[in-house]
Amino acid sequence: MSSGALFGNNASRGASKNLVEFKAGKMTVKGKMVYPDTRKGQLYVYQSDDSLMHFCWKDRTTGVVEDVR
Repeated sequence: MSSGALFGNNASRGASKNLVEFKAGKMTVKGKMVYPDTRKGQLYVYQSDDSLMHFCWKDRTTGVVEDVR
């Protein structure tokens, strides 16, 4: 199955290059405890021109992309 059949073509997805995106918060580990980050965020995955998948978290208030993996 080609990726075109699974995700459709770029025209059908609109202007977004993201394969998946949704609202998501973040947590921080300090020692043995996990603490919430109070900022509103968006998690998204996109495939770059070199076929690598990128997993990103963006602050929805400022628009700054902080985590790219």
